[in-house]
Amino acid sequence: MKTSLNVWRILLLSILSIANLSLSSYSLWKYSETDLLSLSFQSADFSTHLLPVKKQTQMDGFDVCMDNVQETVSLRLCGKVSGELLWQSPENWRVKEAFFSDLNRDGMDELTLLVWRPFQPWPVDRFLPHGGRIADFHNRSGESCHLILIGMDEGKIRELWAGSAMADPIHDLTAVDLDGDGKQELAALEYAYDHEPTAADIVIWRWNGFGFSLMTRRDGRFSTLLALETESGPALLTRNR
Repeated sequence: MKTSLNVWRILLLSILSIANLSLSSYSLWKYSETDLLSLSFQSADFSTHLLPVKKQTQMDGFDVCMDNVQETVSLRLCGKVSGELLWQSPENWRVKEAFFSDLNRDGMDELTLLVWRPFQPWPVDRFLPHGGRIADFHNRSGESCHLILIGMDEGKIRELWAGSAMADPIHDLTAVDLDGDGKQELAALEYAYDHEPTAADIVIWRWNGFGFSLMTRRDGRFSTLLALETESGPALLTRNR
């Protein structure tokens, strides 16, 4: 175990070294009540106590198989030579990120997907006198960004929850317990459609029983986000553009 921890520490420091950037190009954040507070690397003991939070790609006999070229994802049985296919993303989905988490707080892990797909307005917009509240929630190519949870229900793998088109797209998703209540929140970087994704804000969301509510936002020009374990609990590391 000690060797494994040291590998993660070396890897994290190597990322900064390879990027040829000083620590001033990065920020460390701690969630406190309703806000993200900036931490100094000295207070977090950067060289010895910061460890990346690993994203789950295997769960209860299932493997996430991500095809970054085709932008598809599939669930297969672990330990099988053939890797029996259990579920695969639809052809019109462009899956950008995939990992297991329990963001809906039901005590069971689900497959969390960040998906781009052709924009569709709400069906009720056809009947509302002033519909179209999400009409602009897409890019110039007509694609919208969605968060989707896939999981087991009555013995079948299916779509458990799918959000409508997001008002603004996100990337660098991380499921992590930021407030210490034993349940995961969703941290991500958010930017505007057709704008630069590497100049984004930090957003923290929490499941409210029906969907996600915004806990806090930190405006900025952040390009990457990584969850870390510190001696005082999880923190978020961002690279500043």
